[in-house]
Amino acid sequence: MSEQAKPDKGKKEVTIIVNAQQKTVAKEELSFNDVVDLAFPGGPRGGNWVYTVAYRRAHGNKSGTLVEGESVSVKDGMIFDVTQTDKS
Repeated sequence: MSEQAKPDKGKKEVTIIVNAQQKTVAKEELSFNDVVDLAFPGGPRGGNWVYTVAYRRAHGNKSGTLVEGESVSVKDGMIFDVTQTDKS
């Protein structure tokens, strides 16, 4: 079963992979927080939690990382790996 991010009106749906799970999104761009929410819906937030977001198979077959405040253009088949760390 795939989960969906909040759609942008009139945007084409694409299928992405987040932590080995298929997700359907109707957005041209996903922010760091969008990806974290897809990976850990309702997950803990705050000063003790750190999230790392890596992606691959982006436009131009690029790969990279996102930090809070950044976003990336998405394409069908793009892969995101999100890890969650407790600093305590």
